[in-house]
Amino acid sequence: MKGKFNPASSGFTLLELMLALSLVTLLSLVAFSSLNLSLKAVRRGQDAAANLQELRVGQSFLERSLSSAALGIKEVKEANKYFFGEPQQIRFFTFLPLEAHNPGGIYHWRVLVGRDEAGQGVLAVEQTRNINWIRDREGVELRQILLKNVGSVRFLYGAGGKEYDNWDATKNGGLPEWVKIQLAFGGQNPQEWLIPIHVSDTTGPQQQMPGRRG
Repeated sequence: MKGKFNPASSGFTLLELMLALSLVTLLSLVAFSSLNLSLKAVRRGQDAAANLQELRVGQSFLERSLSSAALGIKEVKEANKYFFGEPQQIRFFTFLPLEAHNPGGIYHWRVLVGRDEAGQGVLAVEQTRNINWIRDREGVELRQILLKNVGSVRFLYGAGGKEYDNWDATKNGGLPEWVKIQLAFGGQNPQEWLIPIHVSDTTGPQQQMPGRRG
């Protein structure tokens, strides 16, 4: 005798289908979350590597420019000894131009904290040749961003074993012995490095002045 056909015994019930669908959805969410976390970790690693490389380039540029700092320019009486340092900017003369193809000479640099078009913090440099700076103290011939995505920057100045928030070469009788830079990229721990200043007169880089630390 043939048994009666029971539709329920030939497939899944609605409840079973709903449970299976819920389980698949849950597993998909877990897999997507894991993938998303992995991608974020990769991006953070890439950003950190890019910031580190940018920091090395910017640090090297600042070290070379400050190491080539000039005591001042003889053509301007009030600039015979010239170096103005504040917590957020530095103004000084250097023998190092921003672009390698520029001719030799003395350049006025202003290193400052600012923001780019996207509103992110940057560390930038404004450059003017000394002869043009004499005509226009606020003129800028070339502007270049050294570091991007900067969260905070602070400059400190040292001499005689002491540390200062500000430095005026005219009042202090010369350039500081070193500049300390405290810098933090967005969302990262702050970094700090110290740059010794090797003072030169306006004729070109010379040996360090007596009484200055190397």
